[in-house]
Amino acid sequence: MATDTSDALENLEKELVTMARRLRSLQRTLSDEAHPDLEPAQYALLNHVEELAPVRMADLVAALEVDKGPVSRACARLEEEGLLKRAADKSDARATLLTLTAAGKRKLTAARKKRHKVIEDLLKDWSPAQVKTFATQVSRFNKLAD
Repeated sequence: MATDTSDALENLEKELVTMARRLRSLQRTLSDEAHPDLEPAQYALLNHVEELAPVRMADLVAALEVDKGPVSRACARLEEEGLLKRAADKSDARATLLTLTAAGKRKLTAARKKRHKVIEDLLKDWSPAQVKTFATQVSRFNKLAD
């Protein structure tokens, strides 16, 4: 029994590594869709800003679990590109709030449509029930990993 579990866990680890590699590749493709000069990490940052907006830089850094410097530089670049904007935080004059611009929202919407199409094409032979089960299991795993 222990060997079966060990083999299953080894296979799962291998499959998760493969999935992570494929997701990174998809992320690069989607970042190119969102903006030709946008790095995958910046695309991810835009997604987090959209999800948390309006968001303070410190909260964004905490959500991304990275150092402030790279996030600050990425935000400055995204602001220069017209995809992100900063506004004063009315509750704390020292802080600024980050939100997406209309152009940033359009870029993310276009990239998401492409992502959905890629996933739809990958799972075209799956039944709706299989897709739902897979989504449920991935969600369950993600909650454990938080």
